[in-house]
Amino acid sequence: MPSTKRAKLQDESVVLEKEIEELRAQEGAEGVDNEQLQAELAAAEVRAVEIAEQLQVENERDEKLAKLRAARQTRSSDSDPKPVERKAPAIHVVGNMRGFRNQDDAIKGGMFLRALARGDLAEARAMGETSPTYDAVGSELVSPELYRGFVDVLSYASVGVQVATLFQTESHTFEIPKIGEISAEWIDELAEDSGDEYPTSKETVQLYKAGRLVEVSNELLSDAGSVVNLASLFTNRIALALAKKIDDTWLNGDVGKSINGLVDEVSAGNTVTAGADNDGSDLAELVGKIDNRASNTAWVVSSEGWTHIMKASVVTQSTTIGDRVLPVVMGAPVYRVLGLPAGTLALYGDFSMATAVVTHRNGLQVAASEHAGFRKDSIVFRGIQRFGLVNHDAQFVAKLEDGSSS
Repeated sequence: MPSTKRAKLQDESVVLEKEIEELRAQEGAEGVDNEQLQAELAAAEVRAVEIAEQLQVENERDEKLAKLRAARQTRSSDSDPKPVERKAPAIHVVGNMRGFRNQDDAIKGGMFLRALARGDLAEARAMGETSPTYDAVGSELVSPELYRGFVDVLSYASVGVQVATLFQTESHTFEIPKIGEISAEWIDELAEDSGDEYPTSKETVQLYKAGRLVEVSNELLSDAGSVVNLASLFTNRIALALAKKIDDTWLNGDVGKSINGLVDEVSAGNTVTAGADNDGSDLAELVGKIDNRASNTAWVVSSEGWTHIMKASVVTQSTTIGDRVLPVVMGAPVYRVLGLPAGTLALYGDFSMATAVVTHRNGLQVAASEHAGFRKDSIVFRGIQRFGLVNHDAQFVAKLEDGSSS
């Protein structure tokens, strides 16, 4: 059984490692007191060496204990009757397990949350360290099953995540080079290839923390058969909340975070007013507005825009509809989104060329508190994910406005 001291050292090492990474990410940044930064970084590195030395001592003690246990074993133990393994009662799942590949993954995700809520750090740590993605550290010790469930629901619910270009980083800032003009040239024998220089035009994306609290009753937490419901409740609440936040920021921007919304970035030259006769001419005009380099186009529509585009597509017979398949209008899939402002029916274009979404590689951070829900006999979980986005090339997008509202 791991010692309490080892567990505390391991917990401190995870927090300290993140602190050092954050300090190093600020080196050379504008507006940072470099002298103070270096002092904090030096102190953190000294503590890191101390923790490493203390963990080495704990490792040596564990090795001695392992040798003692091995010496205590005798040959007669081979003939001792083996204990009968009893299987736990099966947990049957009825209904939707969206976010999890199978029942076992949902159970593991729920058991991780239960261990975290009960303060069983040893069990939670063991489950988190099974993640092959984060080099035995895990996503702040989040079990891989729970993290996959979160990412699956987020990717399904957020239109912006689906259609934009997605990047991952370990820093709090990320620089995205713009595409610029690209062309190839013929190369004659023994002739020098001029090539293209890497574009210097770029956009800097700042990553910010976003999160949500999820309150769960102790009855649900303690119910042996509800671990699947616990996992599903948590991943859906956290992922759907973040999906809504990403889409709203993507389309409308955020003044406090200095993010410009895509709707306002689309120029007047790329804007078309919807017609009243539903003959599809306005949609055809919209398609011709965007940059010629656009190749992976899609429609992003509001509820009103959905109605307009479906009416026009029925008249023009340009819609393909199948079971659980996105409708396709003029060769491009149609996505419904909640974040479009009043008066904007639809956006059309290559959003992968217009927008970049950046997420922190360490992924989801989860914490639990019994004190926050003490008066209601509940447990409060907190999920945090750091992300940023930028709408950097709006010429790849055109906008359809509602003519009746003007």
